[in-house]
Amino acid sequence: MLRVNIYLPEDLNHQLGLVARSIGKKKAEVFRTAIRAGLKTIQPKSISALNLVNFAKEAEKISTNGRVPKDIIKNLDYYTWGGKKRD
Repeated sequence: MLRVNIYLPEDLNHQLGLVARSIGKKKAEVFRTAIRAGLKTIQPKSISALNLVNFAKEAEKISTNGRVPKDIIKNLDYYTWGGKKRD
């Protein structure tokens, strides 16, 4: 675990202390729980979906010169990773 120093307003520190005492936990534990919950509300809903969109944008930049195999969807693994080709 890493140590991180932050500045809190007095009222937030006081509230953190009250919550910690009321549930019998240390302020650091309450703070970590609150940070996890807060990050879930502000991070993108699906990072993997965002990565997929970015990947598709990059793939659009690849020139195919109009030569795309007709079975590209059926044999995507073959064309992408060199797997076995389906008949």
